[in-house]
Amino acid sequence: MKKDINYYLNLPYKINLLKLDDGDYFAQFDDKELNKLVLMAGDGKTPNEAIEDLKNAFACYLEEALAKNEFIPEPMQKDKSKNLAITLKNSLIDEIDFYSKKMGLSRSAFLAVSAKAYIKTL
Repeated sequence: MKKDINYYLNLPYKINLLKLDDGDYFAQFDDKELNKLVLMAGDGKTPNEAIEDLKNAFACYLEEALAKNEFIPEPMQKDKSKNLAITLKNSLIDEIDFYSKKMGLSRSAFLAVSAKAYIKTL
């Protein structure tokens, strides 16, 4: 996939929005890597105006960074999924499958929910 300006503009960067004392809005990306390179902000009378202003500033930054072939950080995915191979007895797998199906969950989702619930009891 070509990483052009549209590629970066469509990535899910998290945006922080703040209502200022004067009633205007302030928008800034919540991405430490991106903010290390360049601080961008948007402001406007409405939340949408502030976000649009921020996106316009980001587009200007992207044009220059792409022209100079500079590194552009992509949004951090804090909780990526990872494959895990485990060995369990067939009877336990059958029970997991029975209850996960009953709950409308995949086996992986059931195991994740169960593990989180157990960890909370520790």
